[in-house]
Amino acid sequence: MTRLKHALIALLLSIPLAHAEPVATPGTFLFDDGHASDFHEIIVGDPDTIDTIVFTYGGSGCTDLGVDWLSTLARGMAIDARYVSLNKRHVRLGEDGKGSSEHCTRDFNAHNLPHRWWADYMAFITRQLGDQPARWKNVVLVGGSEGGEVAARVARSRTDVTHLLVIGRGGWGMRDILGSIIGPDAVEDAWRAIANDPDSLDTMWMGHPHRYWAETFDRDPLRDFLALDIPVLIGFGERDLSNPVASAQDVLRAAHAAGKRNIGLVVYPAADHSLHTETGSHLLEFLGGAGRGIATGELD
Repeated sequence: MTRLKHALIALLLSIPLAHAEPVATPGTFLFDDGHASDFHEIIVGDPDTIDTIVFTYGGSGCTDLGVDWLSTLARGMAIDARYVSLNKRHVRLGEDGKGSSEHCTRDFNAHNLPHRWWADYMAFITRQLGDQPARWKNVVLVGGSEGGEVAARVARSRTDVTHLLVIGRGGWGMRDILGSIIGPDAVEDAWRAIANDPDSLDTMWMGHPHRYWAETFDRDPLRDFLALDIPVLIGFGERDLSNPVASAQDVLRAAHAAGKRNIGLVVYPAADHSLHTETGSHLLEFLGGAGRGIATGELD
């Protein structure tokens, strides 16, 4: 595996982008426990010959990824591939949770937990790849924000994933992220209240119920990133107010300290959590560079 160098990343991020708007086709995925989730797919290129499949999973909140995100991903990466998104359980078609659980259904909040995300994403990918086990040359996982943590954990748990792309998620757990935003004392006060009522779906803090926080607070994504040997590319906004860029810089420092050179980081000046700025966006630029690198083998 070649090293991810800054010069290579800069080259990849300078390519022109396609502008056609792909249309997502919906489907329903049935889990072994009888529950179901909606998924969407977009095919770019000849469906009989494409050899790249791109999976993506949601961030926080009850958002239907087929409304906007999947078509943005396909348009941004701009390579022939099958693009597939899996909604979280109990997300309604067309729903936009805007990163919060406060306006989501009770059923959604009861299942919106890390152990469920990982198990569902694993089951979905296994079933999709199992239909044609020898077909896919590139198996790419893409996650933004909370979805980046999910994608890193799933990539670590599999041997068939070839690339990981993450937007707006680094190596810090939620306790450290929130501590950097509102202060460690406020976080500890909140944690005491959460620990006293960890199963509550009704008591909300920072947009999510106690049950969500009880399971997410002390996750350590850094371990998942460092366990990976596949190419990993992280995109971050310098002015990300939801997850400090230092959390991604810590991933890179820890990887280098461990002698690993498979993780690349691109930080966009003045950009926010979604790589947007006041005058434009770097999101398609990031996705386009990553897509080109995967298609040409330069990101291997």
